[in-house]
Amino acid sequence: MSVYAKAAIVVGILFGIHFGIAKFVDANFNMTNFLVSYVSQAVLTALILLALFQIDKKAKEQLGYAFLGLTSAKVILSYVIATQFLFQGTVIAKELKINFFIAFLIFLCLDAYFVIRLLNKKG
Repeated sequence: MSVYAKAAIVVGILFGIHFGIAKFVDANFNMTNFLVSYVSQAVLTALILLALFQIDKKAKEQLGYAFLGLTSAKVILSYVIATQFLFQGTVIAKELKINFFIAFLIFLCLDAYFVIRLLNKKG
């Protein structure tokens, strides 16, 4: 099984655990906001990984700097997504913020994992 399939399985398991806990804890659970959090982070992570794989092929010595720049851009885009799509109400539920932050951290760890694998790759 490839490392990407294993990563997808781990993210799926973490999603399921997070979903179960969020649904149990929050009586007013909003599935749409929950899915927007995960899908937006998954798309941003996929774009970052595609860019990092290309940079690894062309300029491996710049991979760390590219990761920092792309991660900074991800933080900015995540903020825009959160403020424009998720946090539109006058009163924002604490659970919504926590759910978004957990999804962000899961995918940030995934980004870091793949960068470490690329940096430690021989050849």
